[in-house]
Amino acid sequence: MAIPAEKFRRVERRQTEAESIRRPSVSFWQDAWRRLKKNWAAMMGLYMIIFLVVMAIIGPWMTEHNYYETNLAEGKNLEPSGEHWFGTDELGRDVFVRTWWGARISLTIGITAALIDLVIGVIYGGISGYKGGRTDEIMMRIVDVLWGLPYLVLVILLLVVMEPGVFTIIVALSITGWLNMARVVRGQVLQLKSQEFVMAARTLGADTKRLMMKHLIPNTMGPILVILTLTIPTAILSEAFLSFLGLGVQAPVASWGTMITDSTVVILTDEWWRLFFPAFFLSMTLLSFNLFGDGLRDALDPKMRK
Repeated sequence: MAIPAEKFRRVERRQTEAESIRRPSVSFWQDAWRRLKKNWAAMMGLYMIIFLVVMAIIGPWMTEHNYYETNLAEGKNLEPSGEHWFGTDELGRDVFVRTWWGARISLTIGITAALIDLVIGVIYGGISGYKGGRTDEIMMRIVDVLWGLPYLVLVILLLVVMEPGVFTIIVALSITGWLNMARVVRGQVLQLKSQEFVMAARTLGADTKRLMMKHLIPNTMGPILVILTLTIPTAILSEAFLSFLGLGVQAPVASWGTMITDSTVVILTDEWWRLFFPAFFLSMTLLSFNLFGDGLRDALDPKMRK
């Protein structure tokens, strides 16, 4: 049955309204942040990281005690109380202050080592991937040789030459820590340098520096940020491991690794707080960075878009 023409009414529409964009444009980073906010585990990790950084800054100043003050006569192995929130250790030092001072040391080492890995890895991997050919072959063989070096032996050799301390640990972590970053950046640059937008930029006269800084490196920032967030907890755990072996920071400076080392005797005693607090915040730091890194990887992955 035909529908009568009078049943229809023509709706007039202006040309400008027909061509207007109803939905505001969203950049890549805005879309990534929007999807990251929907990941509750990643956001919990981010909030915990912010909390740890803030407490590492202000925590040592929240009480009247300091990390090296000893009180063997009155304050040895005291339980958590209003005076000492996390108790005291075997020398009467306040565990609360030492825990957050240890957070300063551990976070400083982890973040600094990760940033050094970022700079060296991006430069090395970018040059290797962009040049290609024989240059890439030689540079990657150097990476393979460094990858095969025994890490612990290398650290011990450095400690023989240099004095133990924060700077020595950062140098030890950075010598081979940038290798994974370099490999990831190289792979991304090898894939991107044959894309049409890079060929167009080269045709228009862009030199090597502009191609790297304006086109190749910015388009690899997603994997770079993910590797960076996962490198920080690795460096923190490595520092704790070295400090546990006695190769880390030296007394009276505290780190989570040295506090755990000094507290191993509590397994046979009842001073549980000496081991619990540094081990708990170390575990929470590693968990937070890994949760945030996993969420950031999903947010920056175009394949995860719906």
